[in-house]
Amino acid sequence: MDKNHKSEPVDFTKVKPYNQDEEKTAQLARMFNTISDKYDKFNDIMTWGLARIWRKQSLLALKQYNPKDILDIAAGTADMCIKSYEYLAPHHVTGVDISEQMLEMGRAKVAKAGLSDKIDLEVQDVSAMTFADASFDAATIAFGIRNFEKLNDSLQQIHRVLRPGGHLLILEMNEPQKGLLFKGYQLYTKVFVRLTSRYLSSDKKAYDYLQASMHAFPNGERLIRILSDNGFTLNKYRKFTFGVCSMYLVQK
Repeated sequence: MDKNHKSEPVDFTKVKPYNQDEEKTAQLARMFNTISDKYDKFNDIMTWGLARIWRKQSLLALKQYNPKDILDIAAGTADMCIKSYEYLAPHHVTGVDISEQMLEMGRAKVAKAGLSDKIDLEVQDVSAMTFADASFDAATIAFGIRNFEKLNDSLQQIHRVLRPGGHLLILEMNEPQKGLLFKGYQLYTKVFVRLTSRYLSSDKKAYDYLQASMHAFPNGERLIRILSDNGFTLNKYRKFTFGVCSMYLVQK
């Protein structure tokens, strides 16, 4: 488990894109609608193009459980939904997100992949989902959990909609441990990523938020404790690529 605790962790709930007065979820919906057409490119830049590998390796950790009904949360442009069907061959995948524009791009991808009858995408807030209890065998969240405004409420909702013994798979970016790699990563994000992201979009606050939220969100043992407090048991924890990305596989 990760021993890299910060002595004074930043309250991630106060890290918002635009202001401290408006609810974070409303700001995020607006932000992702604004950057939806550039988000995939930015994600490639932010993850050094490795997000595809991390998605595959994390999804394969679910394969032994053979989930048939999968819920993808913070689905965005549907990459995780499509890859879930490719690697796990479930009966159905449902993707939810707070950004209609991101989902519109996702629907185009799903249609292009010929999976419109296998993947549904809909606007929902994870902290107040409308699905019935015990609706899904597994839930996935790729690069989205740090955007949850109400983390405990959201995890309790996920716990509710999972069937007994169901699994939650989380994939999230985090800063590497201190040292040369940490300094190099800071330089990469502060210089190259910032300059490139501002070239991609005029909404510079959106990309500043994405970096700030990664810095503030709990990871490693801190996140594992939060998951445990919300009724999940850890099955597997893995770091990818020198610790810049982590996978958490937990069970209801």
